[in-house]
Amino acid sequence: MVRGQYIAGTGMLLQRRRMETITNNITNVDTTGYKKENLVSHTFDAVMLRRVNDDSAIGAAEVVGVRRAASAPIVGPMNYGTQIDQLYIDYSSGGFEETGRATDMALAGDVFFALETPAGERYSRAGAFLVDAEGYLIDPDGNYALGANGRIYVGGDDFSVDGAGNITVNGQYSDSLRLVSFEDNNTLRKQGGNLFYSIAAPVDAVGAYEVKQGFLENSNVDVGREMVDMLTVYRAYETNQRMLTMIDEIVGKAVNDIGRLR
Repeated sequence: MVRGQYIAGTGMLLQRRRMETITNNITNVDTTGYKKENLVSHTFDAVMLRRVNDDSAIGAAEVVGVRRAASAPIVGPMNYGTQIDQLYIDYSSGGFEETGRATDMALAGDVFFALETPAGERYSRAGAFLVDAEGYLIDPDGNYALGANGRIYVGGDDFSVDGAGNITVNGQYSDSLRLVSFEDNNTLRKQGGNLFYSIAAPVDAVGAYEVKQGFLENSNVDVGREMVDMLTVYRAYETNQRMLTMIDEIVGKAVNDIGRLR
């Protein structure tokens, strides 16, 4: 019974963490370039129960009067509960929204913008850039967009970017966006502020990709799907809560009624 309480308790903790993840996804549904998160879980290793005291099950397993429990049939698994395995990030592309602003850029393909931040180089899919007072391309938090030659100087809003990321200012080639990709996107970690850092070194952008100037990439969160998942999580939490209450009542009866000395 106590183990049942533990299983129900870990189930409640897992559903609470799932609810937090879903809430975060819904909150960022309008965040440019946001990538949704999914919580992956699994059960703890199970202990296999065997009918070690069942004479009919042991049968020929006796050797010199010693029973060999290993040959007994398995009754079934005894579960230790559930635990979080990993927080999986969905890097699929969101839809594109046309803005007409020269400083807005969206990426089609599995590539990222490289940014210079106080914490070092970081990566992002959010292309809502601005031009600072010195004429450099920055993100809303003041981080510098990086090109082949370092910080990208454009002077003002009168510049163009082609599909390969080449920047032209006043009809003259100026620089190229530094776009990177990763052999495994699972090496990326969210830092906050729509930025990623990686535990593995990036490589120059590979594969098919395109820079779309005058567009922004929307979040890839499906609000309808998230709402359905939220209801599912709520029901699962409620079920675990009821089981915990029921087991507690049974234990209470065992202690206060059945186990009472008369």
